[in-house]
Amino acid sequence: MFGLASKGFINTSLVMVPQMNFGANLKQLKIRMKAIGSIKKITKAMKMVAASKMKAETSRLENGRNFAVGSVQKMLENESYVQKKKSTTAPKSTLLVPITSDKGLCGSVNSSIVREVKRLALNNRSAFGLLPVGEKGSSGLSRPFPDLLKSSIVNIQNVNFPTAAAIAHQVSTQGAGYDQVTLIYNHFKNAISYVVKHQELLPRAQFLNLFKYVTRHEAVEPELEYSKNYFFELYMASSVYNALLNSSASEQASRMNAMENASKNAGEILSKLTLDYNKARQAKITMELIEIISGASIV
Repeated sequence: MFGLASKGFINTSLVMVPQMNFGANLKQLKIRMKAIGSIKKITKAMKMVAASKMKAETSRLENGRNFAVGSVQKMLENESYVQKKKSTTAPKSTLLVPITSDKGLCGSVNSSIVREVKRLALNNRSAFGLLPVGEKGSSGLSRPFPDLLKSSIVNIQNVNFPTAAAIAHQVSTQGAGYDQVTLIYNHFKNAISYVVKHQELLPRAQFLNLFKYVTRHEAVEPELEYSKNYFFELYMASSVYNALLNSSASEQASRMNAMENASKNAGEILSKLTLDYNKARQAKITMELIEIISGASIV
């Protein structure tokens, strides 16, 4: 025993791990704890920003939720003669307009829209066309549906009615060769809940064909040609505006919840790393005490 100690060896029953690894483990744990702590601070700050934006978006949604939404549709539904002339056959071709965000880090708010489009279009690709609104929807659908995606609308800076009217103009232009246009967006319910909603719209040709049978609501004054185009633009723009408002509110609510969950997970990881760090530090102290006691007993 004394001969082994004099040559620099230590009894393995006393030392399970070489001393040099303790310092390395402690350093690695400390670096990782610092990184996780920084992530927690960032996600917490992003949650506060998202909560503030969500409040603004929900306020805009409440103010603009009923702005001309469904008014033209109700006008057509209340005309009995229009309903008689309305086609009852199922549409053979549909332009899908999925509305997503341009930014990520917002939970499943974008992936749910992409999954819904895949569910609809994968089985019968020839019956659909795609016009995604938002960078995430465009990038998520470009690989599985390169043949259906003709163009996309991205980098939307301000969600307001003029922007919605411009998007609606592009939708009506792209939807000219289809029997139906379907908006797919996240309908905001509350801060923790939203649902994927479909809204079917008539293309310009079908709308104008139905509108010529309208006999009320100032369809003749000032003139029929002006009225039918005006009502179609209002019909499309108000629907797109409502979808954009709901989508924006759902995005901020989902981002707030995602950042809250990320902060919670970072806190749990940080607690575990702190426990591991304290265990490693205590093991190092215990190892040093064992070496001191072993050296004193040898002497």
